[in-house]
Amino acid sequence: MIPFRLCLAATALFTLVGGLGAARAETLELDGARWSVEAQEGSDARVEEFLGRKAIYLSRNQAVLDAADLGDMVIEYEYAASHPSGFIGVNFRADLDSGNLEQFYTRPHQSGEPDATQYMVMVNGVATWQLHAGPDEAVATDLPAQEWIRVRIVAIGDKADIYVGDMETPLIHVPHLRRGEASGQFALYASDRPWMAGTGAYFSNIAVRAATADDRIIGVSKVTDPLPEGLLTQFAVSKPFAESDLENIYDLAGLAAANGPWTILPVEDDGIANLARTTPIADRKNTVLVRFRVSADTATHRMMQFGYSDRIRLFVDGALVYAGNAQWRSRDHRFLGTVNLEDSIALNLKAGETEIVAAVSESFGGWGFKAQVENQDGLRISVD
Repeated sequence: MIPFRLCLAATALFTLVGGLGAARAETLELDGARWSVEAQEGSDARVEEFLGRKAIYLSRNQAVLDAADLGDMVIEYEYAASHPSGFIGVNFRADLDSGNLEQFYTRPHQSGEPDATQYMVMVNGVATWQLHAGPDEAVATDLPAQEWIRVRIVAIGDKADIYVGDMETPLIHVPHLRRGEASGQFALYASDRPWMAGTGAYFSNIAVRAATADDRIIGVSKVTDPLPEGLLTQFAVSKPFAESDLENIYDLAGLAAANGPWTILPVEDDGIANLARTTPIADRKNTVLVRFRVSADTATHRMMQFGYSDRIRLFVDGALVYAGNAQWRSRDHRFLGTVNLEDSIALNLKAGETEIVAAVSESFGGWGFKAQVENQDGLRISVD
Protein backbone atom coordinates (compact mmCIF):
# COMPACT_ATOMS: atom_id res chain seq x y z
CA MET A 1 0.00 0.00 0.00
CA ILE A 2 1.06 3.60 -0.49
CA PRO A 3 1.63 5.86 2.52
CA PHE A 4 -1.34 6.65 4.69
CA ARG A 5 -2.72 10.17 4.29
CA LEU A 6 -4.61 12.19 6.87
CA CYS A 7 -6.37 15.03 5.04
CA LEU A 8 -8.27 17.89 6.65
CA ALA A 9 -11.74 18.25 5.17
CA ALA A 10 -13.93 21.28 5.39
CA THR A 11 -15.60 20.99 8.76
CA ALA A 12 -12.24 20.03 10.17
CA LEU A 13 -13.18 16.45 9.37
CA PHE A 14 -10.06 14.36 9.21
CA THR A 15 -10.92 12.21 6.21
CA LEU A 16 -8.73 9.17 6.40
CA VAL A 17 -7.60 7.63 3.15
CA GLY A 18 -4.51 5.90 1.92
CA GLY A 19 -2.61 2.79 2.72
CA LEU A 20 -0.40 1.83 5.58
CA GLY A 21 3.32 2.08 5.21
CA ALA A 22 4.73 5.51 6.00
CA ALA A 23 4.23 4.99 9.73
CA ARG A 24 4.64 1.72 11.60
CA ALA A 25 1.86 -0.70 10.61
CA GLU A 26 0.18 -2.66 13.38
CA THR A 27 -2.56 -5.28 13.54
CA LEU A 28 -5.55 -5.34 15.87
CA GLU A 29 -7.75 -8.39 16.36
CA LEU A 30 -11.37 -8.38 17.46
CA ASP A 31 -13.89 -11.24 17.26
CA GLY A 32 -11.65 -13.18 14.87
CA ALA A 33 -11.19 -10.31 12.40
CA ARG A 34 -7.85 -8.63 11.72
CA TRP A 35 -7.55 -4.88 11.24
CA SER A 36 -4.54 -2.93 9.96
CA VAL A 37 -3.82 0.37 11.72
CA GLU A 38 -0.79 2.57 11.97
CA ALA A 39 1.11 4.13 14.83
CA GLN A 40 1.83 7.79 14.23
CA GLU A 41 2.09 10.85 16.41
CA GLY A 42 -1.29 12.19 17.44
CA SER A 43 -3.26 9.05 16.52
CA ASP A 44 -4.45 6.14 18.61
CA ALA A 45 -5.76 2.64 17.91
CA ARG A 46 -6.26 -0.14 20.41
CA VAL A 47 -8.62 -2.88 21.61
CA GLU A 48 -10.06 -2.43 25.11
CA GLU A 49 -13.22 -2.73 27.20
CA PHE A 50 -15.79 0.06 26.94
CA LEU A 51 -19.36 0.20 28.21
CA GLY A 52 -19.30 -3.50 29.04
CA ARG A 53 -17.88 -4.90 25.82
CA LYS A 54 -14.62 -5.37 23.97
CA ALA A 55 -14.17 -2.77 21.24
CA ILE A 56 -11.72 -1.14 18.83
CA TYR A 57 -10.88 2.42 19.85
CA LEU A 58 -9.76 4.86 17.14
CA SER A 59 -8.68 8.48 17.33
CA ARG A 60 -7.31 10.22 14.24
CA ASN A 61 -6.88 6.78 12.75
CA GLN A 62 -8.52 4.18 10.57
CA ALA A 63 -8.68 0.41 10.83
CA VAL A 64 -8.63 -1.43 7.49
CA LEU A 65 -10.30 -4.83 7.47
CA ASP A 66 -8.16 -7.72 6.29
CA ALA A 67 -10.71 -9.18 3.87
CA ALA A 68 -11.48 -9.61 0.19
CA ASP A 69 -12.77 -6.61 -1.73
CA LEU A 70 -16.56 -6.33 -1.63
CA GLY A 71 -19.02 -4.61 -3.97
CA ASP A 72 -22.60 -5.55 -3.07
CA MET A 73 -22.30 -5.72 0.68
CA VAL A 74 -23.92 -5.41 4.10
CA ILE A 75 -22.11 -3.51 6.86
CA GLU A 76 -23.16 -3.62 10.51
CA TYR A 77 -21.47 -2.09 13.51
CA GLU A 78 -22.10 -0.26 16.73
CA TYR A 79 -20.11 2.74 17.82
CA ALA A 80 -19.86 4.92 20.90
CA ALA A 81 -18.33 8.39 20.73
CA SER A 82 -15.97 9.18 23.58
CA HIS A 83 -17.11 12.83 23.47
CA PRO A 84 -19.96 14.73 21.73
CA SER A 85 -17.56 15.92 19.05
CA GLY A 86 -15.84 14.44 16.03
CA PHE A 87 -16.37 12.47 12.85
CA ILE A 88 -17.03 8.74 13.06
CA GLY A 89 -17.70 6.43 10.15
CA VAL A 90 -16.69 3.93 7.52
CA ASN A 91 -15.10 3.83 4.10
CA PHE A 92 -16.40 1.13 1.75
CA ARG A 93 -15.89 0.08 -1.85
CA ALA A 94 -12.60 1.82 -1.22
CA ASP A 95 -9.44 2.06 -3.26
CA LEU A 96 -7.41 3.46 -0.38
CA ASP A 97 -4.34 3.92 -2.55
CA SER A 98 -6.04 6.39 -4.90
CA GLY A 99 -8.50 7.89 -2.41
CA ASN A 100 -11.59 6.80 -4.37
CA LEU A 101 -14.23 5.48 -2.00
CA GLU A 102 -17.75 5.66 -0.63
CA GLN A 103 -18.06 7.07 2.87
CA PHE A 104 -20.63 7.42 5.63
CA TYR A 105 -20.00 9.24 8.89
CA THR A 106 -21.75 10.88 11.81
CA ARG A 107 -21.03 14.23 13.45
CA PRO A 108 -21.87 13.86 17.17
CA HIS A 109 -21.42 17.62 17.69
CA GLN A 110 -24.26 18.16 15.19
CA SER A 111 -26.68 15.80 16.96
CA GLY A 112 -30.24 16.67 15.95
CA GLU A 113 -29.10 19.04 13.20
CA PRO A 114 -29.59 18.52 9.43
CA ASP A 115 -25.94 17.55 8.97
CA ALA A 116 -25.73 15.09 11.88
CA THR A 117 -25.07 12.35 9.33
CA GLN A 118 -23.37 12.38 5.95
CA TYR A 119 -23.01 10.12 2.92
CA MET A 120 -20.43 11.22 0.38
CA VAL A 121 -18.00 9.93 -2.19
CA MET A 122 -14.31 10.77 -2.17
CA VAL A 123 -12.77 11.21 -5.62
CA ASN A 124 -9.01 11.17 -6.06
CA GLY A 125 -8.67 11.91 -2.35
CA VAL A 126 -10.96 14.97 -2.44
CA ALA A 127 -14.06 15.07 -0.23
CA THR A 128 -17.42 16.12 -1.68
CA TRP A 129 -19.73 17.08 1.19
CA GLN A 130 -19.72 20.72 0.06
CA LEU A 131 -20.91 19.60 -3.39
CA HIS A 132 -23.62 17.12 -2.42
CA ALA A 133 -25.51 18.00 0.76
CA GLY A 134 -29.13 17.25 -0.09
CA PRO A 135 -31.67 15.12 1.82
CA ASP A 136 -30.33 11.92 0.21
CA GLU A 137 -26.91 12.67 1.66
CA ALA A 138 -27.32 14.40 5.05
CA VAL A 139 -30.15 13.82 7.53
CA ALA A 140 -30.83 14.87 11.13
CA THR A 141 -30.85 12.33 13.94
CA ASP A 142 -29.91 12.21 17.61
CA LEU A 143 -26.34 11.06 18.29
CA PRO A 144 -25.72 10.88 22.04
CA ALA A 145 -22.12 10.37 23.14
CA GLN A 146 -20.92 7.46 25.29
CA GLU A 147 -23.82 5.30 24.17
CA TRP A 148 -23.78 2.45 21.67
CA ILE A 149 -25.41 3.48 18.39
CA ARG A 150 -26.13 0.81 15.81
CA VAL A 151 -25.46 1.42 12.10
CA ARG A 152 -26.35 -0.80 9.15
CA ILE A 153 -25.48 -0.12 5.51
CA VAL A 154 -26.82 -2.16 2.60
CA ALA A 155 -25.06 -1.34 -0.69
CA ILE A 156 -26.34 -3.13 -3.80
CA GLY A 157 -25.54 -1.97 -7.32
CA ASP A 158 -25.39 1.80 -7.34
CA LYS A 159 -27.81 2.25 -4.42
CA ALA A 160 -27.54 2.06 -0.65
CA ASP A 161 -29.73 2.19 2.44
CA ILE A 162 -28.17 3.53 5.64
CA TYR A 163 -29.81 2.78 8.98
CA VAL A 164 -28.84 4.59 12.19
CA GLY A 165 -30.47 3.42 15.42
CA ASP A 166 -33.74 2.35 13.77
CA MET A 167 -33.08 -0.90 11.91
CA GLU A 168 -36.52 -0.95 10.24
CA THR A 169 -36.45 2.26 8.20
CA PRO A 170 -33.36 3.66 6.45
CA LEU A 171 -32.34 7.08 7.70
CA ILE A 172 -30.66 7.79 4.36
CA HIS A 173 -31.45 6.24 1.00
CA VAL A 174 -28.70 6.83 -1.54
CA PRO A 175 -30.28 6.57 -5.02
CA HIS A 176 -26.92 6.80 -6.75
CA LEU A 177 -23.65 5.76 -5.13
CA ARG A 178 -21.33 8.22 -6.79
CA ARG A 179 -18.43 5.80 -7.13
CA GLY A 180 -20.73 3.48 -9.09
CA GLU A 181 -20.87 -0.29 -8.93
CA ALA A 182 -17.30 -0.61 -7.70
CA SER A 183 -15.78 -2.99 -5.19
CA GLY A 184 -13.01 -2.40 -2.71
CA GLN A 185 -11.71 -2.35 0.82
CA PHE A 186 -13.53 -1.57 4.06
CA ALA A 187 -12.29 0.59 6.92
CA LEU A 188 -13.52 2.09 10.17
CA TYR A 189 -12.34 5.57 11.09
CA ALA A 190 -12.68 8.24 13.75
CA SER A 191 -11.24 11.71 13.96
CA ASP A 192 -11.57 14.86 16.00
CA ARG A 193 -11.93 18.53 15.33
CA PRO A 194 -8.62 20.41 15.69
CA TRP A 195 -9.85 22.40 18.69
CA MET A 196 -11.22 19.21 20.33
CA ALA A 197 -8.14 17.02 19.97
CA GLY A 198 -8.05 13.63 21.62
CA THR A 199 -11.65 12.57 21.05
CA GLY A 200 -12.43 9.32 19.26
CA ALA A 201 -14.84 6.40 19.06
CA TYR A 202 -15.25 2.77 20.04
CA PHE A 203 -16.51 0.15 17.55
CA SER A 204 -18.00 -3.24 18.40
CA ASN A 205 -20.28 -5.95 16.97
CA ILE A 206 -18.73 -5.36 13.54
CA ALA A 207 -19.92 -7.54 10.66
CA VAL A 208 -19.01 -6.98 7.01
CA ARG A 209 -20.21 -9.48 4.39
CA ALA A 210 -21.23 -9.89 0.79
CA ALA A 211 -24.91 -9.21 0.09
CA THR A 212 -27.13 -12.20 -0.57
CA ALA A 213 -30.41 -12.69 -2.43
CA ASP A 214 -32.22 -11.98 0.85
CA ASP A 215 -30.79 -8.47 1.15
CA ARG A 216 -32.86 -5.69 -0.35
CA ILE A 217 -32.79 -1.94 -0.96
CA ILE A 218 -36.07 -0.64 0.50
CA GLY A 219 -35.49 3.10 0.90
CA VAL A 220 -36.93 5.83 -1.29
CA SER A 221 -35.43 9.16 -2.31
CA LYS A 222 -36.48 12.34 -0.54
CA VAL A 223 -38.48 14.80 -2.62
CA THR A 224 -36.21 17.51 -4.00
CA ASP A 225 -36.78 20.55 -6.18
CA PRO A 226 -36.34 19.95 -9.93
CA LEU A 227 -33.13 21.19 -11.49
CA PRO A 228 -33.52 24.75 -12.79
CA GLU A 229 -33.86 25.45 -16.49
CA GLY A 230 -30.72 26.64 -18.17
CA LEU A 231 -28.40 24.56 -15.99
CA LEU A 232 -25.22 23.70 -17.89
CA THR A 233 -24.56 19.98 -18.25
CA GLN A 234 -20.85 19.81 -19.13
CA PHE A 235 -17.68 21.85 -19.13
CA ALA A 236 -14.16 21.76 -20.55
CA VAL A 237 -11.59 21.49 -17.74
CA SER A 238 -7.89 22.33 -17.95
CA LYS A 239 -4.93 20.59 -16.38
CA PRO A 240 -4.32 21.61 -12.74
CA PHE A 241 -1.96 24.37 -11.72
CA ALA A 242 -1.02 26.21 -8.53
CA GLU A 243 -3.44 28.89 -7.34
CA SER A 244 -0.46 31.20 -6.89
CA ASP A 245 -0.18 31.31 -10.71
CA LEU A 246 -3.29 33.52 -10.69
CA GLU A 247 -1.63 36.33 -8.77
CA ASN A 248 -1.75 39.57 -10.77
CA ILE A 249 -3.56 37.78 -13.64
CA TYR A 250 -6.25 40.03 -15.11
CA ASP A 251 -6.23 38.51 -18.60
CA LEU A 252 -6.06 34.83 -19.50
CA ALA A 253 -3.45 35.55 -22.14
CA GLY A 254 -0.93 35.53 -19.31
CA LEU A 255 -1.88 32.08 -18.00
CA ALA A 256 -0.26 28.99 -19.52
CA ALA A 257 -3.12 26.63 -18.56
CA ALA A 258 -5.49 28.57 -20.83
CA ASN A 259 -3.73 27.01 -23.81
CA GLY A 260 -5.02 23.53 -22.93
CA PRO A 261 -5.24 20.62 -23.18
CA TRP A 262 -8.88 20.31 -22.06
CA THR A 263 -10.97 17.45 -20.68
CA ILE A 264 -14.75 17.33 -21.20
CA LEU A 265 -16.45 16.80 -17.81
CA PRO A 266 -20.21 16.09 -17.48
CA VAL A 267 -21.94 17.41 -14.35
CA GLU A 268 -23.34 15.16 -11.62
CA ASP A 269 -27.06 14.45 -11.30
CA ASP A 270 -27.47 17.60 -9.18
CA GLY A 271 -25.85 19.79 -11.82
CA ILE A 272 -22.47 20.21 -10.10
CA ALA A 273 -19.21 19.49 -11.90
CA ASN A 274 -16.94 17.56 -9.51
CA LEU A 275 -13.58 18.85 -10.70
CA ALA A 276 -11.68 16.20 -8.76
CA ARG A 277 -12.91 13.64 -11.28
CA THR A 278 -10.42 15.05 -13.78
CA THR A 279 -7.37 15.13 -11.51
CA PRO A 280 -6.08 14.62 -7.97
CA ILE A 281 -4.57 17.55 -6.09
CA ALA A 282 -0.81 17.15 -5.89
CA ASP A 283 2.23 19.40 -5.63
CA ARG A 284 -0.02 22.32 -4.61
CA LYS A 285 -1.76 22.20 -7.99
CA ASN A 286 -5.22 22.94 -6.60
CA THR A 287 -6.72 25.04 -9.41
CA VAL A 288 -8.26 24.30 -12.82
CA LEU A 289 -9.91 26.37 -15.52
CA VAL A 290 -13.55 25.51 -16.28
CA ARG A 291 -14.64 26.72 -19.73
CA PHE A 292 -17.75 27.02 -21.86
CA ARG A 293 -18.82 29.22 -24.76
CA VAL A 294 -22.07 31.02 -25.54
CA SER A 295 -22.93 31.86 -29.16
CA ALA A 296 -25.60 34.42 -30.07
CA ASP A 297 -26.91 35.57 -33.47
CA THR A 298 -27.20 39.17 -32.28
CA ALA A 299 -25.85 41.15 -29.33
CA THR A 300 -27.92 40.46 -26.22
CA HIS A 301 -27.80 40.25 -22.44
CA ARG A 302 -28.33 37.32 -20.07
CA MET A 303 -27.81 36.68 -16.38
CA MET A 304 -25.57 33.81 -15.32
CA GLN A 305 -26.01 32.30 -11.86
CA PHE A 306 -23.21 30.15 -10.48
CA GLY A 307 -21.84 28.38 -7.42
CA TYR A 308 -18.37 27.12 -6.64
CA SER A 309 -16.03 25.66 -4.05
CA ASP A 310 -13.74 27.00 -2.74
CA ARG A 311 -12.51 30.14 -4.58
CA ILE A 312 -13.09 31.52 -8.06
CA ARG A 313 -11.85 34.02 -10.61
CA LEU A 314 -14.23 34.46 -13.52
CA PHE A 315 -13.08 35.62 -16.95
CA VAL A 316 -15.27 36.69 -19.90
CA ASP A 317 -13.47 36.74 -23.25
CA GLY A 318 -10.21 36.54 -21.35
CA ALA A 319 -10.80 39.49 -19.02
CA LEU A 320 -11.22 39.12 -15.26
CA VAL A 321 -14.73 40.21 -14.21
CA TYR A 322 -15.29 38.56 -10.81
CA ALA A 323 -13.36 37.07 -7.90
CA GLY A 324 -14.93 35.34 -4.90
CA ASN A 325 -14.33 33.15 -1.87
CA ALA A 326 -16.89 30.56 -0.74
CA GLN A 327 -14.57 28.49 1.45
CA TRP A 328 -15.85 27.02 4.71
CA ARG A 329 -16.29 29.82 7.28
CA SER A 330 -15.07 32.46 4.81
CA ARG A 331 -18.23 34.56 5.25
CA ASP A 332 -19.23 33.84 8.85
CA HIS A 333 -18.61 31.17 11.45
CA ARG A 334 -21.68 29.19 10.33
CA PHE A 335 -20.97 29.34 6.60
CA LEU A 336 -20.44 25.80 5.25
CA GLY A 337 -19.39 26.62 1.71
CA THR A 338 -21.87 24.28 0.03
CA VAL A 339 -22.36 24.85 -3.70
CA ASN A 340 -25.55 26.64 -4.74
CA LEU A 341 -26.53 29.11 -7.46
CA GLU A 342 -26.10 32.10 -5.16
CA ASP A 343 -23.82 34.41 -7.19
CA SER A 344 -24.58 36.15 -10.49
CA ILE A 345 -23.00 38.21 -13.23
CA ALA A 346 -24.47 39.85 -16.31
CA LEU A 347 -23.29 38.38 -19.61
CA ASN A 348 -23.13 41.15 -22.18
CA LEU A 349 -23.06 38.88 -25.20
CA LYS A 350 -21.85 40.11 -28.55
CA ALA A 351 -23.00 38.67 -31.87
CA GLY A 352 -20.96 35.53 -32.32
CA GLU A 353 -19.12 33.64 -29.60
CA THR A 354 -18.38 34.66 -26.00
CA GLU A 355 -16.02 32.55 -23.87
CA ILE A 356 -16.57 32.17 -20.13
CA VAL A 357 -13.77 30.66 -18.04
CA ALA A 358 -13.81 30.07 -14.29
CA ALA A 359 -10.55 29.45 -12.42
CA VAL A 360 -11.67 27.32 -9.45
CA SER A 361 -9.35 26.61 -6.51
CA GLU A 362 -9.83 24.02 -3.77
CA SER A 363 -8.71 23.82 -0.14
CA PHE A 364 -10.94 21.09 1.34
CA GLY A 365 -14.52 19.82 1.41
CA GLY A 366 -15.30 19.77 -2.30
CA TRP A 367 -13.91 21.04 -5.60
CA GLY A 368 -16.81 22.03 -7.78
CA PHE A 369 -18.55 24.44 -10.14
CA LYS A 370 -22.16 24.90 -11.19
CA ALA A 371 -23.67 27.39 -13.62
CA GLN A 372 -27.02 28.40 -15.11
CA VAL A 373 -27.61 30.74 -18.04
CA GLU A 374 -31.13 32.12 -18.04
CA ASN A 375 -33.39 32.10 -21.11
CA GLN A 376 -31.23 30.26 -23.61
CA ASP A 377 -33.59 30.93 -26.51
CA GLY A 378 -31.46 32.10 -29.41
CA LEU A 379 -28.25 30.97 -27.70
CA ARG A 380 -25.97 27.99 -28.29
CA ILE A 381 -23.82 26.56 -25.48
CA SER A 382 -20.69 24.60 -26.36
CA VAL A 383 -17.58 23.32 -24.58
CA ASP A 384 -15.30 22.21 -27.44
